[in-house]
Amino acid sequence: MKNILPALLLLCCLLTAAGCTGTKETVPEHAGTLAEAREVFGPDIPEPSYLPDDYAFGNAVRSTDGSITLTYTGTAGDLRVTRLSSPDTTCPGPAVAGSKEWIVQGNGILGRLVYENDDRSEDSLWLFRWEWNDAAFCMTGNLPEDEITKVASSIVE
Repeated sequence: MKNILPALLLLCCLLTAAGCTGTKETVPEHAGTLAEAREVFGPDIPEPSYLPDDYAFGNAVRSTDGSITLTYTGTAGDLRVTRLSSPDTTCPGPAVAGSKEWIVQGNGILGRLVYENDDRSEDSLWLFRWEWNDAAFCMTGNLPEDEITKVASSIVE
């Protein structure tokens, strides 16, 4: 029995050092209202001052990488607005595959707008990425192009 005890102690120490015991899994934080999102996530939430008429706040999530996403629901589908933890962070939400198009947004902001399968019809899914004052943002949804730029420019005002 004396020979087994040191081996078990050594095994426990190795498992602990390797992070195999006592690890706490990190889960995203959620907020159900804008007021709660402001309180929990602070003033850096990507809250637009402009939204199309039929859109309403759905929820907010801070992912494990620190990005904060606000989801708005409307008849055209969900609109996800994210303040990314860094410019090279992947935009959460639906993946959008297509060629890139540079677009000028209001207030002198440049962004990349990508349409799913390069389909620029009104109901097409798109992804828009831009940077403003050392912060990176992305947005996904099904809004018409003129509405995309209105919402995006209202976030950084």
